[in-house]
Amino acid sequence: MIPEAVQPAPIALCDAIQNGLAEGQVQVGFYGGDLGVAPSVCPRTSVGFTGGGSAIIETENLYGRILATGALKGSLALSDRAMVFATVEGVRYDSLIAPISSSAIGPGYTAVGASWQVHGGGPVVLAAVGKFVLPTAFTIDRHSWPLAVDLGVNAAWTPADRIVLHGSLLGMYSMALGGGPLYPSQGVSVDVGAEWRATAGLGLVLDGRAGFGYTGAVDGVSAGFGVRGAIGTHAGLALELVAPLAGRERNLAGADLRFDWRI
Repeated sequence: MIPEAVQPAPIALCDAIQNGLAEGQVQVGFYGGDLGVAPSVCPRTSVGFTGGGSAIIETENLYGRILATGALKGSLALSDRAMVFATVEGVRYDSLIAPISSSAIGPGYTAVGASWQVHGGGPVVLAAVGKFVLPTAFTIDRHSWPLAVDLGVNAAWTPADRIVLHGSLLGMYSMALGGGPLYPSQGVSVDVGAEWRATAGLGLVLDGRAGFGYTGAVDGVSAGFGVRGAIGTHAGLALELVAPLAGRERNLAGADLRFDWRI
């Protein structure tokens, strides 16, 4: 008898990375507290620091805005399927360049969230994800207390070794508490992208992201790119960039440099 061919075991997406190499979509966003940006679908325990910023430069309107932030980030894997995560902006610098200019510096926003895999263990992972953005930017938002939340689904699929396709669909809502109007806003953020893990210690990521309804009919259509590296068995470094291509988004670009230590 001719023995049956041995079928290769399916790739377990969340077991592929065991060092500090970053995973998931580009983490640069244009809203406070990373609103509308989903974490990796794979639970991991890590701590890290992110320094980033964005810029609006409109010389024809005599207008500009420079934003810079420094944030602590962390995540805790509660199980193979569940994760909680948080971002604390220790410093946020916001400078308005106009005929009447202003600037402010102080604590930024705080975001706390959770992710739960509803399907996983193989090459396809699907997770429910959400986060709250808390009004901790006391020196920036002096006359209101903005609250925000996003909630949706996050998915990834590894069709071949070293290749991961990912996507997310998040609903967003925010309002400003205080003595004045609430100014509620709601919208949707959609992200699709691909990761190429060139080696065990080097990865590239490319994303397309679009937002609808939050600030206008089309908030923005952006392209994102990132270079990620692992340093030893625990540390990771990532440089990521997002540039708007269309829509109401006025930023020229946003960028983050992120260091993580995987525990």
